[in-house]
Amino acid sequence: MGVGIAGCVGGSDDDTLSYISRGGITQDAERELMAEWSEESGIDVTHQEVADDTEMVELIAANPNEFDFTNPVSWAFELNRLEHDEELFAEIDLDQVPNYDNVADNWQSAPLVEDNPYGIFYYISTQGLIYNTEHADVSSWDDIKDDEYDGQVTLQNSAVSRFGNSCASLGYDITEAANDDDLYEDAIAEMEEQHQNVFTYWTAGDEFMRLLREEQAAVSEGWGGRAENLQEDGQPVEYVIPEEGCITWSTAFVVVEESDMKEEVYDLLNFIYERDNAVELTQAHKYPIPLEDPPDEITERAEYTEDPDDLVWIDWSDIVPLQQDLEQRHNEIQS
Repeated sequence: MGVGIAGCVGGSDDDTLSYISRGGITQDAERELMAEWSEESGIDVTHQEVADDTEMVELIAANPNEFDFTNPVSWAFELNRLEHDEELFAEIDLDQVPNYDNVADNWQSAPLVEDNPYGIFYYISTQGLIYNTEHADVSSWDDIKDDEYDGQVTLQNSAVSRFGNSCASLGYDITEAANDDDLYEDAIAEMEEQHQNVFTYWTAGDEFMRLLREEQAAVSEGWGGRAENLQEDGQPVEYVIPEEGCITWSTAFVVVEESDMKEEVYDLLNFIYERDNAVELTQAHKYPIPLEDPPDEITERAEYTEDPDDLVWIDWSDIVPLQQDLEQRHNEIQS
């Protein structure tokens, strides 16, 4: 089936591609589709699972010949720039992935991949609000401040996420807020206001899912794909992108610079971007691949967004200089 053991660094040979990603339901879905390609091509795909993009970049940097491709979020591209002189990822040859044309034009030029020669857009991921329909009804960031949710809200324990969604709540552009002292302080104040009903902060998706399942939380910051997983388990939850907007953790496919299997990676990516395969993968992991003229199977996904401009994109070159202060402020709010 082409599935390797998570946690073991795998190697590439002429009959194997090595893929590194963040595990969970998403990578399980990718395993299944990639196994179909393996049956056709005769080339297996091994899977390495990591906790986050920082670990992903660290492993690739330490073992550049051991991995062939991955799907980072924006933070990994920033790490590649800051710490590795943009040497970890290869420039994408779009001529080798003709089916990428099936992706909607506006998403092919989304901020994650616009002017970024190393990535092609993969799927939409947003960080909005999940709520228990038997105990809550929310549609905006202001709603989580309502007294009726006292001690029933959980948010992500991430200073950057909290700053980003606080900017979204205020209608601020993150870049402008990061470079304007008054707007920055407004966003910090909004972080504090959104904290008032919080009983705990979560660090991993499985944690907020547990809090919702156990009805400890009526409202949680989270990802729509996970909300759909809860719905499939019979949980009475809904996901909403708040009316003010929210941050996105959308991903892109990249090819590792040191891979000697680039041609095979391109063939696999071209297979994934075949329209039927992209729909199949979206249905499996719940994160929409934004096809041109998308079918209902994609537009009905909780996180489907027609226009990338409707989401809040983090420019890490603006955020990195502020990270220490953001962490300190975030910790002070929780204390």
